Amino acid sequence: MATEQIKDVSINDFSSGVYDDTSVGDSVMPTNALRRGVNVVFGRPRGAISQRYGTTVLGDQAGASDADITGVYNFRSSNSSYNKLLCSSNTVIRYLNGATWTNTVTGLTTGLKTRFVTFLDHVAILNGTDAVQSWSGTGAWTTTAGPLDVANFPKTKVAVLMNGRVLAIGNSTYPAQIYESSIASGGAVSWTSGNRQTQVYTNDGNGDLISAVSNGRVTMLFKQRAQYRYDGNSLQFIAPIGTTSHESVVTDDEGVSYFFGQGASSVGFYATSGGFPKKISRPVQKWVEAIDPTFYDDIAGYTDGTSVCWSIGSVSIDGITYTNAGVVYNTADRTWSCTNHADRFLVYSQYIDSTGAVTVLGGDADGYIQTIGSGNTDNGTAISSEIETGPLFFGSRGRSKYLDQVLTHVTDIQGMEISMKVDGIIRPIGGVTAKNTLFDSLDLRGRKFNMLISCTNSLTPFIFEGFTFPGVQDEGLVF
Repeated sequence: MATEQIKDVSINDFSSGVYDDTSVGDSVMPTNALRRGVNVVFGRPRGAISQRYGTTVLGDQAGASDADITGVYNFRSSNSSYNKLLCSSNTVIRYLNGATWTNTVTGLTTGLKTRFVTFLDHVAILNGTDAVQSWSGTGAWTTTAGPLDVANFPKTKVAVLMNGRVLAIGNSTYPAQIYESSIASGGAVSWTSGNRQTQVYTNDGNGDLISAVSNGRVTMLFKQRAQYRYDGNSLQFIAPIGTTSHESVVTDDEGVSYFFGQGASSVGFYATSGGFPKKISRPVQKWVEAIDPTFYDDIAGYTDGTSVCWSIGSVSIDGITYTNAGVVYNTADRTWSCTNHADRFLVYSQYIDSTGAVTVLGGDADGYIQTIGSGNTDNGTAISSEIETGPLFFGSRGRSKYLDQVLTHVTDIQGMEISMKVDGIIRPIGGVTAKNTLFDSLDLRGRKFNMLISCTNSLTPFIFEGFTFPGVQDEGLVF
């Protein structure tokens, strides 16, 4: 068989992140993208592939064993000595006292998602069922009167601040109603004088009010199947794309991103800056479509200032089950990756610690609060990463190629294993042992090649910088 040698081929840029095979076909796949990238990031440094950081427990166990954390919140007071980190689990609200989670509210209805709002140096807790209570961070919780007039605060699930008022939604009797307190005066608001209510298109077929986010002047409201804009004077319908989960709604440096799970061919993650939302999750559509619809109400997200990350429950991708899966969108680079954690996270919150450092906390299904992006393991469990490159044809996809060598370029090796998928069949190659490791005598022949990398690591995250394929042979057309 006549052969022609192709010059050395190098693949050294992975900055486009993940494009799964549901979203993009082989013929238009970006050359610097991956088919799969689990527990990796593409911006440290940009263009390379590095393993994500882990999670570490903060304090002792915050809830009973195997009890869900249903809310977490960092209360910030104008008197810094009253700042508190709060969490909810079962029937109890706790705060972090040194390294110990200490009861501060008991007797709540069990299992309800708990949300928080801060105004006038008081934090209020809302779950839609129990009477609202507020706290200054010291002394007893207020159940009557107080700056937030909690005795008359409607039983709602979500509250935000706008134009000097508290806006609350999620009342079980009036699920399409916005409750507005009076404008704050004399260090207090009222729910009986100067207050008002606004109906958001009652029974318009778009479900109940689920979420609200505000910039202080304008509030975006979400039902299950619609988005609205409210400024205190006018109410506008924006789009037939809402959300089923308040916890999925994340405010980032470009606007608001969220999950939409109801609507034909529209399931996905969307972004809006106040106008019609745009779908941003097409590159990971296979992962989105694998989300169990029973989990739609429980999708939760956060931003770390660079990326927006959502937990999506248990998904199965190409026969592999990821029990605690997530998807990650880098807002600066417009790239996607995927995660699989050792623990199932239900709620998130930013947290400013005593040193002023800003971190992200996650409340898990085992009663713990954990710092996200901290350490090299998931609470002691090694992190397993998976990488599959896009298709490599080395020229025409109709011609057979012969590969006998591949050279890997790595920083911080950490036990990486290399395989090659040749026309769909996986061929193990070996373990990386040096920053530049040459594998030879491979005897690989085919038309379509995908490099595979796996690594289970509890040490410094690896950094993978690329491949070189010396002396690829073109063996001609294959029919």
